[in-house]
Amino acid sequence: MWAGLLSAFVAGCGFYLKGYQQLSPALNGLYIFDFQNRQSLAGLLYDNLRGRGAVLAEGVDAARLTLRVVEERFTSRVLSVDAGGKALDKELRLSALIRARVADGEQGVEQRLELVRQLSFGGDDELGQRNETELMKSDMRIEMAEQIIRRLEALN
Repeated sequence: MWAGLLSAFVAGCGFYLKGYQQLSPALNGLYIFDFQNRQSLAGLLYDNLRGRGAVLAEGVDAARLTLRVVEERFTSRVLSVDAGGKALDKELRLSALIRARVADGEQGVEQRLELVRQLSFGGDDELGQRNETELMKSDMRIEMAEQIIRRLEALN
């Protein structure tokens, strides 16, 4: 009985588990261009928003707000090498240019976002370095998607 009463109280007070954020209802009616490519930042945004309960527009005509990832680019540079010329430290940079526009035809907002991460490698494990780099790229895309969602919520 106490467990049922406690769960009813917790559910009624707006309590959510750590890491769960309720989306702003203002994101309902958002249309994301080029979301079909699930490996892209646009596809990740689409999946993330749908998974969190957003009701996204089926097409541009039905949208209250549109979002286009104009550019998404990863670059890397070697920061240090060992005596044999193999990379020990590497910097990964994710740069994205996004454009958000409201349906009433206003100019909209265009913004460039960047994330920078540093990777350190040890040894000669080339395959491990490549795998670690790909995992870091995936994590950076997820983090960038979260940043974009927070910025969209701030617009409304």
